[in-house]
Amino acid sequence: MDQLSLPLSSDSSARFERPEFLTIAEAARRVRCCERTIRRAIDSGDLRAGRVRGRAEARGGFRIRVDDLERWLYDDAS
Repeated sequence: MDQLSLPLSSDSSARFERPEFLTIAEAARRVRCCERTIRRAIDSGDLRAGRVRGRAEARGGFRIRVDDLERWLYDDAS
């Protein structure tokens, strides 16, 4: 699984736009599928997602960029 990189601009005058990140549940609602479908796509490597750590007792979770979700949804190569 690839690590998501944070795009940084070397031009300090350029306006930095933060990408929107979705949880698995939010991604599933957005594309109208079940959460398990999103998890399978992440596990198979078809959908890029970054893992975030939780606090001491929390398990953390995945975050998905909207661009990656749309690329997975509309990609004809699959």
